[in-house]
Parts: sequence; C-alpha cells; structure tokens
Amino acid sequence: MFQLIKNYVATMNISDVDNFARKNGINLSEGELDFLFRFIKRNYEALYANPDIDLSRYKDHFSEENFDKIVKLVKQFKSKYAGFLRY
Repeated sequence: MFQLIKNYVATMNISDVDNFARKNGINLSEGELDFLFRFIKRNYEALYANPDIDLSRYKDHFSEENFDKIVKLVKQFKSKYAGFLRY
C-alpha cells in the first residue's frame, strides 16, 4: 500500500489537492492550498507511519472552519483505511 501512495504523491499536483478538498466540501484559500500541498509532499511518509499525528500544530495555517473540516476528513479516512496504515 505504501508504494501505491508513494507513486501517487510523486505525481500529485496542486490541482489534485484542490479537487479532492472541494469534492469533500473544503474550499481552501490559495495560501491554505499551497501549504497543504507542500505539507503532503514533505510529510506523507510520516503521516503514513504515524496516522495518529497531532495536526493541531498546523491550525494557524488554515481558517477555523477549514481546519475543522480537514480534521474531520482525516478522522474519516483513518477509520476507513486503518488496516492499511503504518509500514
């Protein structure tokens, strides 16, 4: 599973992140989108290895509404794909 994620992130572009967010009811500002894209590119391995990472330290990079939606979405996906997470 990790290799699949690694391959996807390698080819992922900022439009992919924006489309995914919009599909899930999150309308990111340009700054939020840029931060999230760079965060995913740099940290996907750590997130995969530790899906319980505390995201609250990144709260200041998002509006309150968007941060709450992101946290909710992450929880949904962690629950749905828990069996596939961690190396």
